[in-house]
Amino acid sequence: MLLNTLQRLQARPDAQIDIYERLPVPFGLVRFGVAPDHPDVKKCISTFTKTAQLSNVNFIGNTALGRDISLDDLKQNYNSVLLTYGAEEDRELGIPGEHLKHVTAARALVSMYNGLPGYEDLDVNLDTETVVVVGIGNVAVDVARMILTPVDELRKFDTTECWL
Repeated sequence: MLLNTLQRLQARPDAQIDIYERLPVPFGLVRFGVAPDHPDVKKCISTFTKTAQLSNVNFIGNTALGRDISLDDLKQNYNSVLLTYGAEEDRELGIPGEHLKHVTAARALVSMYNGLPGYEDLDVNLDTETVVVVGIGNVAVDVARMILTPVDELRKFDTTECWL
Protein backbone atom coordinates (compact mmCIF):
# COMPACT_ATOMS: atom_id res chain seq x y z
CA MET A 1 0.00 0.00 0.00
CA LEU A 2 2.78 2.46 0.85
CA LEU A 3 4.58 1.76 -2.42
CA ASN A 4 1.33 2.39 -4.29
CA THR A 5 0.89 5.67 -2.36
CA LEU A 6 4.45 6.70 -3.21
CA GLN A 7 3.87 6.01 -6.92
CA ARG A 8 0.59 7.91 -6.91
CA LEU A 9 2.12 10.92 -5.17
CA GLN A 10 4.99 11.00 -7.64
CA ALA A 11 2.44 10.95 -10.47
CA ARG A 12 0.41 13.75 -8.86
CA PRO A 13 2.82 16.54 -7.93
CA ASP A 14 -0.21 18.86 -7.57
CA ALA A 15 -1.58 16.79 -4.66
CA GLN A 16 -0.75 18.06 -1.17
CA ILE A 17 -0.85 15.70 1.83
CA ASP A 18 -0.30 16.62 5.45
CA ILE A 19 0.12 13.75 7.90
CA TYR A 20 -0.72 14.59 11.52
CA GLU A 21 0.54 12.31 14.30
CA ARG A 22 0.01 12.48 18.07
CA LEU A 23 3.55 11.22 18.67
CA PRO A 24 6.59 13.33 17.83
CA VAL A 25 7.87 10.61 15.46
CA PRO A 26 6.31 8.86 12.45
CA PHE A 27 5.66 5.18 11.71
CA GLY A 28 2.80 4.55 14.16
CA LEU A 29 1.95 0.86 14.44
CA VAL A 30 5.01 -0.24 12.48
CA ARG A 31 7.28 1.40 15.04
CA PHE A 32 5.27 0.85 18.20
CA GLY A 33 3.13 -2.20 17.43
CA VAL A 34 5.26 -4.70 15.53
CA ALA A 35 7.38 -6.98 17.68
CA PRO A 36 11.06 -5.97 17.62
CA ASP A 37 12.13 -9.43 16.49
CA HIS A 38 10.27 -8.94 13.18
CA PRO A 39 12.62 -6.53 11.41
CA ASP A 40 11.43 -7.65 7.96
CA VAL A 41 7.94 -6.37 8.73
CA LYS A 42 9.41 -3.02 9.75
CA LYS A 43 11.19 -2.60 6.40
CA CYS A 44 8.20 -0.66 5.07
CA ILE A 45 9.54 2.25 7.16
CA SER A 46 11.97 2.98 4.31
CA THR A 47 9.07 3.34 1.85
CA PHE A 48 7.24 5.64 4.27
CA THR A 49 10.41 7.71 4.61
CA LYS A 50 10.67 8.04 0.81
CA THR A 51 7.02 9.11 0.70
CA ALA A 52 7.46 11.62 3.53
CA GLN A 53 10.46 13.16 1.77
CA LEU A 54 8.41 14.16 -1.25
CA SER A 55 7.93 17.91 -1.55
CA ASN A 56 4.14 17.58 -1.50
CA VAL A 57 4.02 15.58 1.78
CA ASN A 58 4.34 17.14 5.24
CA PHE A 59 4.69 15.25 8.51
CA ILE A 60 3.31 17.20 11.47
CA GLY A 61 4.16 15.34 14.65
CA ASN A 62 3.29 15.94 18.29
CA THR A 63 -0.19 17.09 17.25
CA ALA A 64 -3.22 15.32 18.67
CA LEU A 65 -6.69 15.53 17.19
CA GLY A 66 -8.98 17.03 19.80
CA ARG A 67 -6.12 18.48 21.83
CA ASP A 68 -4.07 20.53 19.38
CA ILE A 69 -6.34 20.63 16.37
CA SER A 70 -10.05 20.02 15.94
CA LEU A 71 -11.85 17.97 13.35
CA ASP A 72 -13.66 21.16 12.29
CA ASP A 73 -10.26 22.85 11.71
CA LEU A 74 -9.20 19.98 9.48
CA LYS A 75 -12.49 19.95 7.56
CA GLN A 76 -12.21 23.70 6.93
CA ASN A 77 -8.65 23.43 5.58
CA TYR A 78 -8.63 20.17 3.60
CA ASN A 79 -10.78 18.71 0.82
CA SER A 80 -10.63 15.27 2.43
CA VAL A 81 -9.94 14.17 6.01
CA LEU A 82 -8.90 10.55 6.57
CA LEU A 83 -8.91 9.33 10.17
CA THR A 84 -6.40 6.48 10.18
CA TYR A 85 -5.53 5.95 13.82
CA GLY A 86 -5.36 2.80 15.91
CA ALA A 87 -6.95 1.91 19.21
CA GLU A 88 -6.19 4.40 21.97
CA GLU A 89 -7.63 2.24 24.73
CA ASP A 90 -7.93 -1.43 25.61
CA ARG A 91 -11.23 -3.18 25.22
CA GLU A 92 -12.32 -4.23 28.66
CA LEU A 93 -13.84 -7.67 29.03
CA GLY A 94 -16.02 -6.79 32.01
CA ILE A 95 -14.83 -9.78 34.02
CA PRO A 96 -13.97 -9.84 37.71
CA GLY A 97 -10.25 -9.36 38.32
CA GLU A 98 -9.24 -7.68 35.07
CA HIS A 99 -8.04 -4.65 37.07
CA LEU A 100 -5.95 -6.61 39.56
CA LYS A 101 -2.20 -6.08 39.91
CA HIS A 102 -0.20 -8.09 37.33
CA VAL A 103 -3.16 -8.37 34.96
CA THR A 104 -1.98 -6.42 31.94
CA ALA A 105 -3.45 -5.83 28.50
CA ALA A 106 -1.32 -6.72 25.50
CA ARG A 107 -1.40 -3.13 24.20
CA ALA A 108 0.59 -2.02 27.25
CA LEU A 109 3.12 -4.86 26.87
CA VAL A 110 3.58 -4.18 23.16
CA SER A 111 3.98 -0.48 23.92
CA MET A 112 6.60 -1.30 26.55
CA TYR A 113 8.79 -3.57 24.42
CA ASN A 114 8.53 -1.20 21.45
CA GLY A 115 9.39 1.95 23.41
CA LEU A 116 6.16 3.91 23.15
CA PRO A 117 6.66 6.96 25.39
CA GLY A 118 4.89 6.57 28.72
CA TYR A 119 5.32 2.80 29.05
CA GLU A 120 8.94 2.59 30.21
CA ASP A 121 7.84 2.25 33.85
CA LEU A 122 5.00 -0.21 33.29
CA ASP A 123 4.51 -2.31 36.44
CA VAL A 124 4.45 -5.83 35.04
CA ASN A 125 6.04 -8.91 36.59
CA LEU A 126 7.72 -11.06 33.95
CA ASP A 127 10.40 -12.39 36.29
CA THR A 128 8.27 -15.36 37.26
CA GLU A 129 7.88 -19.07 36.60
CA THR A 130 4.39 -18.84 35.10
CA VAL A 131 2.60 -16.46 32.76
CA VAL A 132 -0.75 -16.89 31.07
CA VAL A 133 -1.58 -15.24 27.75
CA VAL A 134 -5.30 -15.02 27.02
CA GLY A 135 -5.98 -14.89 23.30
CA ILE A 136 -4.75 -16.67 20.21
CA GLY A 137 -4.29 -13.83 17.72
CA ASN A 138 -1.03 -12.52 16.30
CA VAL A 139 -0.54 -10.12 19.24
CA ALA A 140 -0.92 -12.98 21.74
CA VAL A 141 1.66 -15.01 19.83
CA ASP A 142 4.02 -11.99 19.63
CA VAL A 143 3.74 -11.36 23.38
CA ALA A 144 4.33 -15.02 24.22
CA ARG A 145 7.35 -15.13 21.90
CA MET A 146 8.78 -11.92 23.38
CA ILE A 147 8.43 -13.40 26.89
CA LEU A 148 10.06 -16.68 25.91
CA THR A 149 12.90 -15.33 23.76
CA PRO A 150 16.22 -15.19 25.63
CA VAL A 151 17.40 -11.69 26.50
CA ASP A 152 20.64 -12.11 24.51
CA GLU A 153 18.60 -12.87 21.41
CA LEU A 154 16.28 -9.88 21.97
CA ARG A 155 19.30 -7.57 22.27
CA LYS A 156 19.92 -8.16 18.55
CA PHE A 157 16.72 -6.28 17.79
CA ASP A 158 15.21 -2.91 18.60
CA THR A 159 13.91 -4.07 22.00
CA THR A 160 13.74 -1.59 24.87
CA GLU A 161 15.98 -1.95 27.90
CA CYS A 162 12.97 -1.89 30.22
CA TRP A 163 11.69 -5.08 28.54
CA LEU A 164 15.06 -6.78 28.69
